Amino acid sequence: MTAEGNDKSSEEPGFTFSDKRRVDPNTGEVRPEADAQSASAGAGEEPTADPNAEQAADASDLGVDIPADASGLEDIEPEAEPEPGSDAAGYLADLKRINAEYAAYRMRADRERERAALGGTIKAVEALIPVLDEVKLARENGDVSGPFETHVNKLVESLNKIGVEQYGEVGDEFDPNIHEALMQQPSDEVENPTLFLVMQPGYRIGERIIRAARVGVQQPED
Repeated sequence: MTAEGNDKSSEEPGFTFSDKRRVDPNTGEVRPEADAQSASAGAGEEPTADPNAEQAADASDLGVDIPADASGLEDIEPEAEPEPGSDAAGYLADLKRINAEYAAYRMRADRERERAALGGTIKAVEALIPVLDEVKLARENGDVSGPFETHVNKLVESLNKIGVEQYGEVGDEFDPNIHEALMQQPSDEVENPTLFLVMQPGYRIGERIIRAARVGVQQPED
C-alpha cells in the first residue's frame, strides 16, 4: 500500500446537513431553539411605522360622498311631495295620520293623568275637611296654642303646597258659585250681597270647588 493511499488528508470532505426546520417532523412540535431564535430576532427589530397609518379616515372610507365645495348644501331644496295617487303618497299620508293619532293619544293620556291626580287630591282633602273644621273652631275659642299650633300650621302649609286654598272671609261679596248661603238678613249698610258670617270656610283647588263656603249673607234693603 502506498503512502498516498494511507494519507487521509487527500480524501474529499464529507457532506454535513443541519435541520433548521421550526417543526420537528417526527413529533410535530415546535422546536425550543426555533422559538428562542424567533424571540431574539423580534426583540432586536423595532416596528416601523406606516406613514399612512396616522392619516385620518376621510368620508369615502365611511361610504359617504362629500363634494369638494360644500358651501351650497344649505341651498338644496327639499324633495317635492310625491305625486297624488302614487304608492309614496299613500305611505306619506299613512305616516301623517299615525303621527296625528299618536299626538292626540299623548294629549289625552296627559289629561287623564292630571285628572286622576286631581281626583286623588280632592278625595284626600274631603277626608280632612272635618278635621279642618274642628281646627277652625278651636282657633276661634283660643284653644290652638303651643305644640298643637305648630302641628296645625304645618297641616295648613302642606295643603297649600298641593294647591288647596281655604276661602271665605267676613266682608267678601257673596258669589253663589262658591258660597252656600245658610241664612240671609237685610241691611242698609251694604250695596251688594255681602258675607257677615262664615260658619264653615270653603276649600278649592284652582277653579275646582271642593266644598263651598257656608255663610250668612246680608242683602241690601230695597
